[in-house]
Amino acid sequence: MAESATARVRWGAVAGAVAIAVLAVGVAGGLGWWQWTRAEATGQMVLPEPSVPIAEVLRPGDRAGTGVGRQVSVEGRWLDEEVFVVTGREVEGEPAQLLVRALEVDPDATGTGEPATLAVVVGWAPADAAPAVAVPEGGVALTGYLRASEQSTPAPDASAVEATTVGAVATSALAQTWPAPLYSDVLVSYEPIDGWRALEPLPPTTELNLRNAAYAIEWWIFGAFAAFVAVRWIRDNGRQRPAAPAEGATPASGADPGDQEEA
Repeated sequence: MAESATARVRWGAVAGAVAIAVLAVGVAGGLGWWQWTRAEATGQMVLPEPSVPIAEVLRPGDRAGTGVGRQVSVEGRWLDEEVFVVTGREVEGEPAQLLVRALEVDPDATGTGEPATLAVVVGWAPADAAPAVAVPEGGVALTGYLRASEQSTPAPDASAVEATTVGAVATSALAQTWPAPLYSDVLVSYEPIDGWRALEPLPPTTELNLRNAAYAIEWWIFGAFAAFVAVRWIRDNGRQRPAAPAEGATPASGADPGDQEEA
């Protein structure tokens, strides 16, 4: 009596292939992670570039992000314009607010021969403090680093300072109030003012050890290849092939002769 001979899974072979694949992927993944941690641990510490005049890095009208991460020096005077306080921040582990003022950069410092307005984060204070926001008179020379403008958002809460409260340091919003042209990036000043604390200087960065990083990627590629080979092997060899029908045997009705086996 003949019966349908659908291919049966070779559970023993499949389980063995899966075990070998898991072992290979685990070893390759672990060695890759170890090499990646070595790449971070042995990376080279890179100090921020020295301060340069802002005109060498960023000019009014340059696209946003052009000078981000660069330390610059700038000369000008504080404008008697609307002062902004950014709330909902955290500095040194405590809720904080940032003070943002408009600085008119001197014409000979912009690189264009015309004055321009620069948004300056002059410091921070605890969220529940109410330091003064009066604009000092006279010229000022600042050093600091450039950061990107943020997307304008509503203020998350009211500020204790008598100034306009906003939720982000966004030049797109400041441009609606301050005189043009306005720099696209924002300066974080290293010089604090009365009642406000200076933010931390630009920290050094660490460059990965490229050799160890390459080794890590190689190990992960080996692991991915082992998984690929295991899947292909299981697909091609994970089922028992039906026996060929005996010569002269008549296949069951509606069945493929290659799918029948002799009882």
